[in-house]
Amino acid sequence: RLPIEPSLFAHQHPGNKAQSAPNSFKMSYRLAPLGSIVRGVGGVLEKMGGGLVNNFTRETLNRHREVMAVAEKKPVVASSCFIAPSASVMGSVDVGAKSSVWYGAVVKGDSANIKIGTSSIVKDLAILTATSGALTIGNNVFVGAGATINAGTVEDDAVIGAGSTLGDGVTVGKGAYVAPGALVADGTSVPAGQVFAGNPATALRSLTEEEVASLAAAKSAYLELSTVHQEEMRKSVLEIEQDKTDWKWDEERSQDYDAHIGILQHTPRAQVW
Repeated sequence: RLPIEPSLFAHQHPGNKAQSAPNSFKMSYRLAPLGSIVRGVGGVLEKMGGGLVNNFTRETLNRHREVMAVAEKKPVVASSCFIAPSASVMGSVDVGAKSSVWYGAVVKGDSANIKIGTSSIVKDLAILTATSGALTIGNNVFVGAGATINAGTVEDDAVIGAGSTLGDGVTVGKGAYVAPGALVADGTSVPAGQVFAGNPATALRSLTEEEVASLAAAKSAYLELSTVHQEEMRKSVLEIEQDKTDWKWDEERSQDYDAHIGILQHTPRAQVW
């Protein structure tokens, strides 16, 4: 029978290969305490390193939140709204159904209430604040990119042009149009259906029927586009990776070659799972 204990190898000839077995066993037996010492030293060094990191450096994770409460003031946002990933809606803010707050826009109701009606659009980098009083944005209102609106009232169907500024206490009438870059002074009242422009902004004329129809069409297009962005933003990680695979699949395919060999355009796509 084959030996199963190292001591049984002792009687064998020194030239026999089996003689290496007891020597190897003895070496491992002697090194075992050294391994325990090395592991112990490693554990001590790891604890020391962790202590140094905690004492001299601090890692802070600041996760951006599209909708954020300020103290006890919490936003109320309808489920059908589109709030862009880089937008900020905070404090006492009420956003109506199908409204949208686009990329980089800020709606800050930390001091007073802000109410945005239904189907209204707050475009990129616009700022809505309510520092000196409440701000009310009506239904179907369009706030252009980079516009700044302070406390006041913007009635239904109004358009606030890109880069314009509305001071405290401004009232914009129903269907009025504030031109891009205009500066509307504090306490100004913009009549319904009027075009306001300049610095300081003054009344120019009434909107024509063609202009009203054109503005309505532009708002409708943005509402449809916000739905597309909302669907894209709600995709899961797996769906995003699948889109990347699809794009690569389309880039690598040759439609002319596929047509030549009789492959249909709707060939099943590669799956990422």
